[in-house]
Amino acid sequence: MVSAGRSLIADTLAFHLFFVLFGVGLPVMVAGLEGYSLYKKSGRAREVARSWSRALVILFIAGAVSGTIVSLQFSLLWPTFTAFAGKVVGASFALEGFAFLIETLFLSVYMLTWDRLKPLWHWLCGCVIALAAVTSAFFITTVNAWMNTPQGFKLDAAGNPIDINTRRAVFSPAARTEITHSILAYLFAVALCLLAVYAWMLWRRNLPAKAKANAQKMALALSVVAVVLGLGVALAGDQAGKFDAKYEPYKLAAAEGLHKTQNGAPLLVGGVVQGDKVQHAIKLPKLLSFLATGHFDGKVQGLDATPLQDRPPVFVHYFFDAMVGIGMLVVLVPLAYILARWRKWRWASSKLMLALLVLCAVLAIFAAEFGWMVTEFGRQPYAIRGVMRVSAAVTTSKSAIGFAETLPLIYVILFVLTVIGLKRGAKLQKAIE
Repeated sequence: MVSAGRSLIADTLAFHLFFVLFGVGLPVMVAGLEGYSLYKKSGRAREVARSWSRALVILFIAGAVSGTIVSLQFSLLWPTFTAFAGKVVGASFALEGFAFLIETLFLSVYMLTWDRLKPLWHWLCGCVIALAAVTSAFFITTVNAWMNTPQGFKLDAAGNPIDINTRRAVFSPAARTEITHSILAYLFAVALCLLAVYAWMLWRRNLPAKAKANAQKMALALSVVAVVLGLGVALAGDQAGKFDAKYEPYKLAAAEGLHKTQNGAPLLVGGVVQGDKVQHAIKLPKLLSFLATGHFDGKVQGLDATPLQDRPPVFVHYFFDAMVGIGMLVVLVPLAYILARWRKWRWASSKLMLALLVLCAVLAIFAAEFGWMVTEFGRQPYAIRGVMRVSAAVTTSKSAIGFAETLPLIYVILFVLTVIGLKRGAKLQKAIE
């Protein structure tokens, strides 16, 4: 039952995260571009923002459907966890839902009033959508942060939460780093996806001269945005690593395959996980200590400091390496494109360069998925760290598992419909002509 529950909720959350990326990032990008069009009084920029908003609506609807499946899966598969968490951090669920409601209402008005509201008021409406999207992500992420560093309650003799302090629970120690790192990662991934759209146009289509020039301007501007956001993600990731070293050392130890607590701990790159150790990795002396503590001889806690039955799986090292490696690559590629355009090098418009920009979008989505895998697997074997094990949180109903197994089919149908809708509804090329 535990394996089935884990697999099904993992499928659901991994699929839903794809839409979360766009649900958070795209409203911000649309509002930013529409604001730029007002500042520059650019009708073309406003038309591009309008074309992006069509994609936003399609992805928003798909995200709402996949989010409903997430709620259903949690109710079916994790009733014990849902009941416990609802008592302590139920406010986060409620506020996330309220933010989603505000976003829905304003998105409806926004899409119906492109030619009816004054541009300033229309843009302000878009800003509300962006703020509501970020707020929704903020509050739902506080739930995961609380699962990693639970506080704001006590347990009675029967294991039920009492003396609940909602504010302390919602703003748990992990909240700041998780929220900052994840939301910046969403914005970064969406910027790269939008960049990929224009790179794809330049790569695959014989655009008219004016449309080609406009697509190149958009690609350059989005490359700059992507690099800035990528650096922000890196800085937030550095803070998250330092936080883990202090508050979740078992997670950092698993991610880095650090078996023994030591001073001057090396950073392991690559390698093969064998049992609870990483073999054949490239060792960068003392670098993990520096990244975790700010000192090359700083002390980093290894897996040996955590009881065997409470240790997370070391295969999380693969996800951590993939996340960091991809993160570096998808910053360097658009940075190279910016440099090439600035220096007017021919290869800036080469098929290879444009293909790499398209690839960066795909990789960025995977990096976001891997980041959440580090977070989730790094908390194992607990659903709520130190409070509730996964084995105690999952359902014991075989019929619930059986019903949940039918839901992945909906993902396939939803994904196909989303792709068809984006292909027919966005009309991005028309906006730049």
